[in-house]
Amino acid sequence: MNEQIRTFLIEDLHWQGERSELTDDLPLIENHVIDSMGLLRLVSWLESTFGVTIADEEVVPANFGTIASIDALLSAKLQAA
Repeated sequence: MNEQIRTFLIEDLHWQGERSELTDDLPLIENHVIDSMGLLRLVSWLESTFGVTIADEEVVPANFGTIASIDALLSAKLQAA
């Protein structure tokens, strides 16, 4: 799922850096990879692509700070389903 998330950030949110810079642990908010609008688009994409529901209270930096944390949230959602 990490690669799918990375591809979304590059193609849909128009990450301007090199793909290799967009590591699993790169802080996405601090490095301006995602902003508030990008976060909403990412949540919508995750829900439609993976068939999960992400509650408003789950949209916090702890869950969306890195690709790895997004993957962990998504994995937990899919296991619970």
